[in-house]
Amino acid sequence: MSTSRRALGLTNFQLLMLKRAAAGLPGHERDGFLRAVAAKLTGEPSNDAVTQAINLSLDAMASHEVFLCDAASVPKKETPS
Repeated sequence: MSTSRRALGLTNFQLLMLKRAAAGLPGHERDGFLRAVAAKLTGEPSNDAVTQAINLSLDAMASHEVFLCDAASVPKKETPS
């Protein structure tokens, strides 16, 4: 698998948006998130483009989450008669 590196010119404000979005994620998910955002951007993107890339990346991560209902796995206790 080839990984090509390319320059991405972000403003201080855009870096702050990215930092705030990543801060809400568990540490082990941040690298993948940042890579997903970068893959959606080129050159010197606008604030709107960065916002859209952040939102699309967060949405993609959320769609992979699995929610379990723990109520179904709790055995009922028998009461002595």
